[in-house]
Amino acid sequence: MKKLLIMVGVATPILIFSTLAEPQQQKAIAADYSRSPAASTINKARELITIKRDYSAALNLLQQAIKLDPKNPHAYAWRGTAYNRLGQSALAVPEFDQALRLDPKLAGPLAGRGYARHMLGDSGAGIADLNASLAINALDARAYFNRGRIYSDIGEQQHAIEDLEKAVKLDPKLTEVYGSIGRAHLRQKQYEQAIKAYSQAISFEGMPRQYIGRGTAHLNLGMYALAISDFNQAIQLNSDHADAFLLRGRAHLEATGFKEAISDFDKALTLQPKLLPAILGRARAHEMARDYAKSLADFELVLSMDEHQGVAAAGRDRIKLKMGAVSEATIQQRGRVALVIGNSRYGIVDNLANAERDARLVADGLRRSGFESVEVLINGSRDRTISALTAFSRRVAAAEWAVLYYAGHGIELDGSNYLVPVDVQFEADSDIPKESIALDELLNAVAAAGKLRLVILDACRENPFVAQIKGKEGSASGKGLARIEPESGTLVAFATKHGHLATDGAGQNSPFAESLVRRMNSPGLEINQLFRLVHDDVYAATNKKQEPFTYGQLSAREFYFKSR
Repeated sequence: MKKLLIMVGVATPILIFSTLAEPQQQKAIAADYSRSPAASTINKARELITIKRDYSAALNLLQQAIKLDPKNPHAYAWRGTAYNRLGQSALAVPEFDQALRLDPKLAGPLAGRGYARHMLGDSGAGIADLNASLAINALDARAYFNRGRIYSDIGEQQHAIEDLEKAVKLDPKLTEVYGSIGRAHLRQKQYEQAIKAYSQAISFEGMPRQYIGRGTAHLNLGMYALAISDFNQAIQLNSDHADAFLLRGRAHLEATGFKEAISDFDKALTLQPKLLPAILGRARAHEMARDYAKSLADFELVLSMDEHQGVAAAGRDRIKLKMGAVSEATIQQRGRVALVIGNSRYGIVDNLANAERDARLVADGLRRSGFESVEVLINGSRDRTISALTAFSRRVAAAEWAVLYYAGHGIELDGSNYLVPVDVQFEADSDIPKESIALDELLNAVAAAGKLRLVILDACRENPFVAQIKGKEGSASGKGLARIEPESGTLVAFATKHGHLATDGAGQNSPFAESLVRRMNSPGLEINQLFRLVHDDVYAATNKKQEPFTYGQLSAREFYFKSR
């Protein structure tokens, strides 16, 4: 969906650059062009752009204004604004350039050119222009608005929120800012704040994208009825919005409304036939409804479109197991096996100092607790990680317990979680499934264990890859991991709750790894109680900033790392 530039503050001699400029500055700006023969024509064009949104008519008037006064910078600046609103940034930039050649001291054309440059893929030049604009007029709310949107698109959400909040403080009538504030909080996974901002935006405008944003926040908080209500409203306003059907399908799926979820995924695919998240969602819905043939067909459809899609590959293998292609009953299971992965040395981002040390600490703890086989992979490439998982899954087939621990970077995208090998090269969101390891592949690796299947993820650190992912829309990936619902009999432990961040701590090891190893070697401590104690340890050690979380249900059988 194209983004349109909101008016950036350029004006005719009568309608000064910013209604919030200081009076003396307003007077100085007005003096140069107040007698221009093009003034009234520019004024009419401005009204067509800002009030009637008739950009074609405005462009015709501005062409007339330029003929009347080819040296009036405002005519070119407003023509640039009209092109920006039409999503034609390549045409907008030369107009702003000409306005600035005629008067380099104008703030408005700088602000307009800044956002246009961002839309053309040069966010650095865009921010530089907006900085220069604000140096001329530090009270231009729309300049802060546009700079905040750029910051949000390139992943600097805190800077974005600061600029956006300053914009609305300077001009409370600039109500479109609230939607951008909501989006920045949503990208930060600050769902409560996102809901508040989107609710404010809805009270002023009630646009479909605002309901979708608030619905997404409700969905991530597990408020499925509220999420569905928001998506219903978005669809009522615009029934051609594929994302609204996709997200409503996910909400129905989480609420176990499999039939409704499948219907929504079908509608999303009618609008966008190659929307992979919708096909994956439908595959999962068919799987949960135990229609394995249709689920398998969907997973294979995704793989025919993208052979590297890890979630689909893992789903295909899981469904084949459920359909009886592999029989667990023929295997005699015994013993306990573990695979421990620690990724510290990433090629394109700063190292994670503790991940390698945490992995070695956990591996030693597992050995001391009685595991017969503990394999360790440090700083694994994608190929080495996949090979390690394949070899581990073969050992798991003959084991009672299977434990897989991962420390390193993790990314959530489109509701799926991915673990990041050290050799990644992200340039776009589409690279994430290809370059990473889907969490589903780890779940598959432990699936054949006879009694206990446990995956432990210390992977909820800040996402450092947003800056690596290029493009005008930025990245949809964010910090933390998404909540999951593993198969019955499988337990997944996150170092911190979904959508939140884990810390490395001040010592040699993370608070989570230290507590986990200490507790697993406490005799007679049942596994559910163990993770409750780890929760309390870490919650206290981090001053309530990090809250470990477990997902899934085990049977009534009791499990002990160390018996009494």
